[in-house]
Amino acid sequence: MKDLARDLWHINAPSKLARISLTPQGGGILLHAGGVDLGAQPPAAGAPHRAGCEAGWAGRRQDPRSQSQISNFKCERTRSYFSATLRPMPPSLIAFILIFLTGALFRSLNILNKSHAERLASVVFSISLPATILVSLDSVPFAPTVWKLPAAAALVTLPMVLIVFHLARLLHLPRPTQGGFLIATGCINSVYFAYPVILATLGDVALAQAILFDLGQTTLTLTLLYALAVWYGTAASGSRSRTALRRFLSAPPLWALACVVTLKFLGFRLPAWLRELLLPLHLTTTPLASLVLGLSISLSAARHLLPLALLGVIVRMGGGLLLGFAGAYLLNLTGIERVVVILVAGMPSAVTAVIFASETGLDEDLVASIVALSICFGVALLPWLPQLAILLLGSE
Repeated sequence: MKDLARDLWHINAPSKLARISLTPQGGGILLHAGGVDLGAQPPAAGAPHRAGCEAGWAGRRQDPRSQSQISNFKCERTRSYFSATLRPMPPSLIAFILIFLTGALFRSLNILNKSHAERLASVVFSISLPATILVSLDSVPFAPTVWKLPAAAALVTLPMVLIVFHLARLLHLPRPTQGGFLIATGCINSVYFAYPVILATLGDVALAQAILFDLGQTTLTLTLLYALAVWYGTAASGSRSRTALRRFLSAPPLWALACVVTLKFLGFRLPAWLRELLLPLHLTTTPLASLVLGLSISLSAARHLLPLALLGVIVRMGGGLLLGFAGAYLLNLTGIERVVVILVAGMPSAVTAVIFASETGLDEDLVASIVALSICFGVALLPWLPQLAILLLGSE
């Protein structure tokens, strides 16, 4: 029961509205945490009486049976089934969607264009994101099983590459198109989609897990996936490969990750003054990243490549979600770690794929179409993300 309460607290950590207390409830369990009403049916006849738990937040309790959105959960320790009523999307997630739509509108009206998106992305990548990595990981203790998150990324990406490799050959696509299809479905949009969405939906604790997952994903993106782009491409050269490696080794997020991980393994934390200095920069990551996504949307090429692009989106998001389930099962992940792995595995395609396609001479129109459509689908599905997170947490 403490594990379940802890996980629900993590889900609502950004609002800090939840408070947990334990009380008897007629042999059953009635749980309310951060806007989530959980009311249990009484245990079966002959089952031992167990203490229930109740957690409240600053708001009026509602009868969960009177709500339209009901989900069943099974708590292993109490063998009780829960019915859950979910509150509306967190305000931060609503803001993410509104800023994204504003950016897309500005791009469609030609008020801002691709060059503005690139400059803004550089600010996020070089300043905001490193601050987010330092602040988020500094406050999260590393468990002995921390290696499982990068390993989960490998269990998602490597099977995805193998599946798409054979699928592209079956479709008899031209070689540059095969490579573009493979890169677009293999790259996960972590920096500008997964990070801000996980932060807005599940809070700092979950964001730290997403960053560790991305450590494995980014390593594979900049090694295996880039090597495949070079192999399939027609414009790559040795100098460009060296440039990509130099760019990877000099990336500010990589140095921020190395710094905070080293400090934590040595038993140190960031100084208070440095944390206070970085916190405002950390808070700019979500709004700026959502604006970058909106400004990056261009559906002009997607109209001509719609069937293949839609297939790529289904493979990237639907296939990624299924591989996330498989990876979490194989590594025996539970709680927030399991939720994060499954959700991030099903995220849209990364803008990095477009950069790779441009540098190596792949089918850039197809890659840009898959990226744009997957981001649009991802944003359209965001209103249901909190419900999905609770369902994943309760289905263990």
